[in-house]
Amino acid sequence: MDHPQLTITLAAEMMRTGKLSCEEYVGALIERAEHHADLNAFTHFEPGSVHAAARHADQNLAAGGALGPLHGIPLAIKDCIDVAGLATTGGTPALQGHVVNRTAPLVQKLEDAGAIVFGKTNMYELAFGITSNNAFAGPVKNPHDLTRSAGGSSSGSAAAVAAGFVPGAIGTDTAGSVRIPASNCGIFGFRSSSGRYDSTGVMPLFPTRDVPGLMTRSVGDLQLLDAVLSGDGSAPSIDLPSLRLGLPGPYFLDELETGVTAAFEDMLAQLKSCGVTIVDAYLPDLARSLHELSGPIRAWELPRSLADYLETSGAGIGFDALIAGIAGPYVREEFAAALREANAEDLAERYRHVVCVALPRFRQKYLDHFKEFELDAIIFPTTPIVATALGEEGDVLVDNQAVSVWRTMRNTVPASFYGAPGLTFPAANSVQGVPVGVEIDGLPGKDRKVLAMAAAMEAMHLR
Repeated sequence: MDHPQLTITLAAEMMRTGKLSCEEYVGALIERAEHHADLNAFTHFEPGSVHAAARHADQNLAAGGALGPLHGIPLAIKDCIDVAGLATTGGTPALQGHVVNRTAPLVQKLEDAGAIVFGKTNMYELAFGITSNNAFAGPVKNPHDLTRSAGGSSSGSAAAVAAGFVPGAIGTDTAGSVRIPASNCGIFGFRSSSGRYDSTGVMPLFPTRDVPGLMTRSVGDLQLLDAVLSGDGSAPSIDLPSLRLGLPGPYFLDELETGVTAAFEDMLAQLKSCGVTIVDAYLPDLARSLHELSGPIRAWELPRSLADYLETSGAGIGFDALIAGIAGPYVREEFAAALREANAEDLAERYRHVVCVALPRFRQKYLDHFKEFELDAIIFPTTPIVATALGEEGDVLVDNQAVSVWRTMRNTVPASFYGAPGLTFPAANSVQGVPVGVEIDGLPGKDRKVLAMAAAMEAMHLR
């Protein structure tokens, strides 16, 4: 039995029916994680604690105790999410001793459903980047090519799932931090609608855009985790020939790496062969709108949200001490840029205008766009370029031209402003030996529909 490749759904069923013990299962995963420790996926990994939790799960089953839908399932948790008794470090030196006495409600829901915390995962420092380079904790390596980034900022969570250390993991997504590493590592990644999951006990960046996110090796597992966290277990019936997907225009589809274009076009051809209708549905003025929305949100929310988290989580340090201790020069530069206008006299008014006027107007245009083109979702390559080389933080060569590494996150950004659900799934073709992702974004609140659409695509072997 290939324990590391079991899905959550199958492993949970086997454990509930006595075909597999939890100790046997986690033992195999621990062995694999230790054998591939060079991936640097974890910031905290204590096999003894995992074994003890597995024994307890087996004893509960033997005693006839109530079993949750995630009975005995080990999950990895990004190291910016609170788990009582463990440090929430955010991958930064100043928080290495930040052992919390609370568990984030979303983790508690998973544990109440029977899940086991397998470990805390490495991440881009303070979640403020889109590669897997961490100047303090070290880089997370891509399981498909150890010379390449696993993507960020939920780097370790994606690598742990892709490498078979765990069947599922929790990350966070502000501008693509779940979907980018999921795409780079060849797994499924889901950003929920804004507010769908409780973000209490999750270290924030910009609460207007932040959401916890899910990573697995199957859509069915995403559906199960989402049901546990949201309480919504609905399963819309999706018939592929009834689907109408929109190509959202140049912002998403121009300046793609050659191999990404080929993989995406192949995916579209497969969808069309199954009866899916693909239409041109250009979303205008995205770059300008996103720029106008982004600045005030970053400048207002970053210092306030992080300062509040440090206080409520008992970190014992303030915001200034936190940023003074940042290890990565690139992270320091990005924080400085984000905070440049934090004390501007007109910031409060500009922020109020963005949140109360401009952002609702922007989101309404998205709703109107779906109605105008009668869309079920929009579809596009998750990242315009493939996983970059480890250590790269500036320009990278793409088709023999220098482009900014930040182009990686171009396509994942809009969903965070729309408050929309986005799901990335692996394309059939790799590029330069590493996976490529394709993303579908739906309407806010239609998370189960997006999940059902992806499940229908997965069932038709469209990857």
